Amino acid sequence: MKKPNIILVIASSIDGRLSFPINQSAHIGSFEDKKILNNAISKVDATIFGSGTLKVHQSTFLIKKFIDKTKFIIKESQPISIIAGNPNNFQKEWIYFNQPIKRWLINSNPKKITKDLNFDKEFFYKNSWLQTLANLKKEGIEKIALLGGAKLIHSFMMEDLIDEIKITIIPKIIGGKYIWLPHKTHEKILDFNNEWIIKSCKQLKTNEIFIHYAKKINRFLEF
Repeated sequence: MKKPNIILVIASSIDGRLSFPINQSAHIGSFEDKKILNNAISKVDATIFGSGTLKVHQSTFLIKKFIDKTKFIIKESQPISIIAGNPNNFQKEWIYFNQPIKRWLINSNPKKITKDLNFDKEFFYKNSWLQTLANLKKEGIEKIALLGGAKLIHSFMMEDLIDEIKITIIPKIIGGKYIWLPHKTHEKILDFNNEWIIKSCKQLKTNEIFIHYAKKINRFLEF
């Protein structure tokens, strides 16, 4: 079954945290990490993140041409933004619904239709993420940047769907519960025997480290 190439793009503290225990919406990485995120998103057809992440941030990251740390120009061409999850309690007043992007929804609530929100297309999650992503492939989506949150990353990992990982290690120890791959009690350990190779590794001047991993063997059969 064909699916888009899935690229996980995250910034993680040394102890594996995606966000601060108090202010979840604050970006834990530096300006250098934001430039890495900017570059990664510019190379995909779509981004995807969970409904919980949208509720926290109420917006998505847009591709920019940076002039300096505070000045930038929003580029006209942006990837499609896909939200996955339950759209209950979405508010049309959020910045997200006014950003200059195409918005798609993968709705996990079969009883919730979002005609009152500004989504260009609406899909429903069916059976597995592999099957759902295959439907996106049929829509012409070849590359997707997975941006979070932890619950969605976990779901993709459980089906072994991630092909590349672009991770920036932030020189902070944060603590708290917001780890990027949560473990549930009595859950099967992710022992897929998959190997990851380093495509690139760069030490940033901010003491952050950016690592681009790729799965050594793509185990999906196409038929």
